[in-house]
Amino acid sequence: MSEDLNPLLLALGQGGVLALLCAVCHALGQLNPTSYYRLALTPRDMNSVWRIASYPLVHINLRHLLFNLLPLIILGILIAAENTASYWLTSAVILLVGGWGTWLFSTADRVVGASGLVFGYWGYILARAALEQNSFWLAAAGLTLLLYAGLWSNLMKIEGGVSWAAHFWGLIGGIGAALLIAG
Repeated sequence: MSEDLNPLLLALGQGGVLALLCAVCHALGQLNPTSYYRLALTPRDMNSVWRIASYPLVHINLRHLLFNLLPLIILGILIAAENTASYWLTSAVILLVGGWGTWLFSTADRVVGASGLVFGYWGYILARAALEQNSFWLAAAGLTLLLYAGLWSNLMKIEGGVSWAAHFWGLIGGIGAALLIAG
């Protein structure tokens, strides 16, 4: 019985790692907001390139953080349920593709938040379902479409403070990770 729970517990732990890191960074950022917001990405600024790795950890406020945490956890768990390597490789590809795409093409002055990862995880799950059509990925895609169908309306959202580029390039990164892993 405990052997059956180990993969589930591992998926729960892995899927929550980045969400927990976002929450801890936000809490610590409240102690020193100036330093915290220096982790934000400034598109096309050469001094900001290293922030491709940090901007998903920064959130404007608690509401912004909470809107990203639940989907980050749920989608992360679904990906980690396959295996740990897929979860971390997917996360890395999304961060690289999404981060560079955002850095190159965003029209925002500064970019923060984990929504690029959320869109990337979502794209990964949908792409895996389309590519493999096995029962796990089809069920995962159905669940995520049911829970997060509203993400489509936010994909190219252009309004003050929202980076369409992080959403779009995160999604592209997730699809790319699915092609890489399923290929």
